[in-house]
Amino acid sequence: MGHKISWDNEDKTVVLQQYTEEASKDDLYHLAQESAQMLNTIEHTVHLIIDERNIKYLLNPADMSYLEKLVPRNQGAVVVVVPVIKAGYKASVQKLAQRVAPTAFAEAHFVESLEEARKFLQESFGVRYPSWPLQEKP
Repeated sequence: MGHKISWDNEDKTVVLQQYTEEASKDDLYHLAQESAQMLNTIEHTVHLIIDERNIKYLLNPADMSYLEKLVPRNQGAVVVVVPVIKAGYKASVQKLAQRVAPTAFAEAHFVESLEEARKFLQESFGVRYPSWPLQEKP
């Protein structure tokens, strides 16, 4: 299994999806399914942080359509952690993906670290994290 998924805060307003070094296309599908299941247990809006620094898979239209079918009604913003060198490319793919899967790719933001993703969610959506900083694990 080349992925991990968990609630990222105690309020259950953020799900953290992370690809590990062995990540594959199957992990993309498993994460989408597991994330949808988690969000469907909650009534309020839940934002996603997707750490894509360890996956090199390129989405095709079939993948995008599949993701579109799984989007829960309470999914909020999606913050994608990518290396700075890939940010421009990911933004371009995002625009194309919106044509195929407008809900799944509606509101994505690209950042370089988990800390930046959490800070963005705190400042933009009032997400609460514990008073101690959540740091990336080495």
